[in-house]
Amino acid sequence: MRLQQTTARPGRLRSRGFTLIEILAAFLVFALSFAVIMQIMSSSLRNTRVAGDLTQAALYAQSKMDMLGIDAPVEEGADSGEFDQRYRWEMQTELYTVDDERGIDPETIPVDMYRIMLTVYWQKGGREESADFTTLYAQDRNYQTRAFGR
Repeated sequence: MRLQQTTARPGRLRSRGFTLIEILAAFLVFALSFAVIMQIMSSSLRNTRVAGDLTQAALYAQSKMDMLGIDAPVEEGADSGEFDQRYRWEMQTELYTVDDERGIDPETIPVDMYRIMLTVYWQKGGREESADFTTLYAQDRNYQTRAFGR
């Protein structure tokens, strides 16, 4: 059996901790990662707010368009109003005709088509935002007589 004797030189003991450079590098990586994550979260909150505003505008527009022709027949013209203190609307209605190449006279069809263009406005951060909605509405020409006795 052979014994080996090792002698440690004074001042050459190996430290098992982290150096200042390693700590600074780790802190830099953490700080950059944290900044990126905070920016992503801020952007997500902003996008959520915008999506909420657009969703509310779409719900109001759907509600307004669903009420067309219920209490009065649809007619050409412009109209406007408010949904609440924050949201308001403007609507343009025009007669819509389709060119038929088959030679069918549009007057023989007892249905009028209307193009409804609705714009919903709201205030956001001191400026006005808007969303546009467009649809076609078909109405029986005799609807006014049948429904309202006019």
